[in-house]
Amino acid sequence: MTGNTDISTPSLREALRAHTDAEHQALHRHAAFDGLFRGTLDVAGYRALMIRLYGFYTPLDRAIMETPAGRPAPDSGYRYAPRAPLLAQDMQALGAPGGTPPLCPGARALVTPDTIGGVLYVLEGATMGGAQIDRATHRLLGHDDPAGRTYWAWCRAEGKHRWPLTLRHLDHLQSTGTPLPPLLHGALGTFRLLADWLAPLDLPAPIPQARRA
Repeated sequence: MTGNTDISTPSLREALRAHTDAEHQALHRHAAFDGLFRGTLDVAGYRALMIRLYGFYTPLDRAIMETPAGRPAPDSGYRYAPRAPLLAQDMQALGAPGGTPPLCPGARALVTPDTIGGVLYVLEGATMGGAQIDRATHRLLGHDDPAGRTYWAWCRAEGKHRWPLTLRHLDHLQSTGTPLPPLLHGALGTFRLLADWLAPLDLPAPIPQARRA
């Protein structure tokens, strides 16, 4: 794989985007996010979403922090920032039940030295969308206090700084000849794993049983 100076070679970012576009667009249309933007998601539904996100990020955070991504990269300065602590604050503010929520079982296995670049592409890209989600959650919760939306406020504040670092990190991976197939697998696997993990939120509400006279 040649570096970005070869204009005939697509950038790693372009390859990852093309390979995952269908999954990316499907996630944007997920019922919980769609309801949040449309104003049809209530606080209970939003709390359920944040609990699922916590269960997704907790094992991913742990796995990523055990890789070099958990330390500042000398080439780009990139360093992963765990998301689960922010989500835990929001869960508490939203009155989530005590105890440890279910954790996504396939998350840790997805992170390997070969796939980590693709995983980070998805996670940091999601941070970029946090500004819009933060505005939607602000409308839902109805107060200026970030309690309940700490994670999204962090995404809005940090995304514009983290994304350029991520792109430089991807450029470094490409210039050093990192194999493309595992990176594509990591990105696609992350999108699919998150979609599967959020699938229970797509289930329709049970039809209430009529009371007997």
